[in-house]
Amino acid sequence: MKFFLSLTLLLLLSCVHAVAQDASVKPMIDAWKIADSRQCLRAQVFYDSMRAQKDTSQYHRTVTLLYSYLKEHPDKRIEARTILYQSLGVREFGYDRTPYIPLLQKAIRIAHDLEDEYLTAEIYSLYAGMSTEENNSLYHLKAIDIQRRLGFTNFAYVQDRFFDVSRALYLVQDYRQSIVYGLACLQSREADREHWDPQVYIFQLDILGAAYKKLGQYDSTAWYYHLLLDSLPGVQIDTAWKQLWTGIAKGNIGYTLALQHQYAAAIPLIQEHLQKSIMFRSPHNIAMARNALGTVYFMQHNFRSAQAQWREALDWAERTQSADNRLIAMKGIADIFRLTGPVDSALFYYDRYHLLKDSQTANLNKSRLSTMNARMAFDNLQYSLNKTQTALGNMRATRNIILAGIVILSFIALLLYNRYRLKQKFRLHLSQRKRQIAEQEVKNAREQIDGFTKHIIEKNKLIETLQQQIGNTTYQAPEEVAESLSQYTLFTDEEWEKFKLEFAKAYPEFLLTLRKQVEQVTPAEERLAALIYLRLNTQQIANTLGIGKESVMRSKRRLKKRLNLPDPVTVEEYIYNTLSVRSK
Repeated sequence: MKFFLSLTLLLLLSCVHAVAQDASVKPMIDAWKIADSRQCLRAQVFYDSMRAQKDTSQYHRTVTLLYSYLKEHPDKRIEARTILYQSLGVREFGYDRTPYIPLLQKAIRIAHDLEDEYLTAEIYSLYAGMSTEENNSLYHLKAIDIQRRLGFTNFAYVQDRFFDVSRALYLVQDYRQSIVYGLACLQSREADREHWDPQVYIFQLDILGAAYKKLGQYDSTAWYYHLLLDSLPGVQIDTAWKQLWTGIAKGNIGYTLALQHQYAAAIPLIQEHLQKSIMFRSPHNIAMARNALGTVYFMQHNFRSAQAQWREALDWAERTQSADNRLIAMKGIADIFRLTGPVDSALFYYDRYHLLKDSQTANLNKSRLSTMNARMAFDNLQYSLNKTQTALGNMRATRNIILAGIVILSFIALLLYNRYRLKQKFRLHLSQRKRQIAEQEVKNAREQIDGFTKHIIEKNKLIETLQQQIGNTTYQAPEEVAESLSQYTLFTDEEWEKFKLEFAKAYPEFLLTLRKQVEQVTPAEERLAALIYLRLNTQQIANTLGIGKESVMRSKRRLKKRLNLPDPVTVEEYIYNTLSVRSK
């Protein structure tokens, strides 16, 4: 009797313990069962709690209880969410991520099977942060694409996704696209103010300023570093970190002033950057500041001081393996030896410069994101094909049942069905053919536009070559110049109409979008906007239209005024980043 009483008591205690275990994770499970647009933000509550508590013991207990629940109550959605929670903890507490990559891949497959894009985008974002550098940008872009379609306000940490892509693009020297995603990062603040990170904001302003600096757009460079400098007082960060960033911002502002020959104002700002960098032991910034001082002294023809700064910069850059800073310093030292001698020293540093440049180019070619869009398209296509294959399989099964029934009923019904199927097949073939023809027309049009762009670039190169020949003793005879130019036609009205026809096929919405933005847009404005959209520079546009460079600049200013663009925004930025996006 006592045995049965003890057994009953033990069973009751076990049940109570099991209920208590389930109760501790019940709020998470209830929230995770939701499959609509609220799911990501509701799940984020538990992630934020884990991050705030930083209790690793509680984290491990929760993970154990979740897997115990899944063992008794299998559920694919809860399993995917459990993997997400577990992986976020791994990242938050600094555990080895490698064993969890396959788990996240499993979660991705579950999300695809559930056909839940909210869950898929959330897993893509985490997978991007835990996987390889290549997958980092790829899956962030996948996540951004889905989240843009579903609405950014349904997701947390949207700005981090844009920042990571902007940073990755900057590192592979795709500065224009880095700016596109950097601006999107700044604009995403309203989507998720609760998780807005002021440090990410500072980093993003730095990348934007640096990208514009690489593109030679120094007004924009100064704008973003002034914005960074103005933002620092309101950011709750370590004082030393804030002082270093103050020096970085001032140093870059000083560099832009130096390029405008305002040396008296520039040098103290760059020297402050150097002092802060030395104070806080930042080798990369020490090299950057000394390179900037070397450039300023070189512009002032103070070659002794310039060489001293560049040698120091090279030493610090080699400690950190900073390729960009090493290249600047090597090139500067070589230029000084070229002007002052000895020549063999100049050749030595030029050789080092070109070897490093070639090595950097080779490394960049390996990691460039040029295939990213193709990979995304392939993955999306593969996913669509998998869904289509499933649908086709279901259709075939239904068709076989119908065919079997028709055979049993009568031979006449079978003939009627076959006739109907042939009609459907013919219509499908006709539809596919029409689509192929339309796609081929667009492809041909884009090839025509690409050929035109290459043609303009070649013409521009020819003009540059001819200008060089004019200064050489081997200058061609006028008839040879004429013969060289005759193969390149100017952009006449007739040629414009022909080009516009092909351009409209290749980019059908662009001119329509422009006409909505500018009332009574002129043909000249359409022509200028189209050439800017093809990423031709001012000189190439001038050569194409047969006008002077200043005329092109005036046309750009008029178009900017017609578009009502604020001062910081250039007409090129607007067409690349806004007008072109609206036209897609």
